[in-house]
Amino acid sequence: MIYERKHQIGIDEIDRQMRMTNEALITVFQNTACFMSDEIGQGILDVPRTMLTWFVIDWQVEVIHRPEYGDLLNIRTWGRDAYKCFSYRDFEVFVNDSLCVRATSKWVLYDLKSRSYAEVSKELMDLFGIDDSRSVFEQRELEHLDVLENYDDHERIDIRISDLDFNGHVNNVKYLNYLTDYGNAIDYDRFRITYRKEIKPDETVYLCHSKIDHKHHYAIMDEEGRVRTIIETLDNET
Repeated sequence: MIYERKHQIGIDEIDRQMRMTNEALITVFQNTACFMSDEIGQGILDVPRTMLTWFVIDWQVEVIHRPEYGDLLNIRTWGRDAYKCFSYRDFEVFVNDSLCVRATSKWVLYDLKSRSYAEVSKELMDLFGIDDSRSVFEQRELEHLDVLENYDDHERIDIRISDLDFNGHVNNVKYLNYLTDYGNAIDYDRFRITYRKEIKPDETVYLCHSKIDHKHHYAIMDEEGRVRTIIETLDNET
């Protein structure tokens, strides 16, 4: 089942060139997935009844043409390839019927009552309208990302209260801000994000970075060297 919604880009979603930021893109994707869940009775407000929630653990995004301020986006999303406790969700973003952005994401289903991962049942797949016939990328599954043995740069990240979401953890989209604030990164048109473990406000974490050829390798690690997030990007000119 394909779910569609419209979204007009506002002033808080653009950079100095009036182009939509990667943070805004991920936010729009997450909101679209949540709104779809709301409509089928599996959203955030339904959690007290279902005791089920979804966590995104992986993103792959490709910006074909970056949308700009005032553009009216048509966002399309559908679930696919659900197995065990996981499911993929793809996204397409159109402006004036032109495909501008495509993305895929991997989500895990969590049972709050048992505090363990839950199997995606056939009933749940039917509710979400899982469609295995479509995939935005030729490679349907996201490859595992590994950390480097050593990184060239290490910058301590200051966690702000405004970085936290309603769960009390650092919001997923804030990790992209950290690339800009501590790594002087730009909004790359092709990037991968893998979330290993949430970041809490009282923790000390570092942004680690190395560049190999045209690929930037980032990792957010804690003081014990445990990986929280891995991000890989490609230079825009390649």
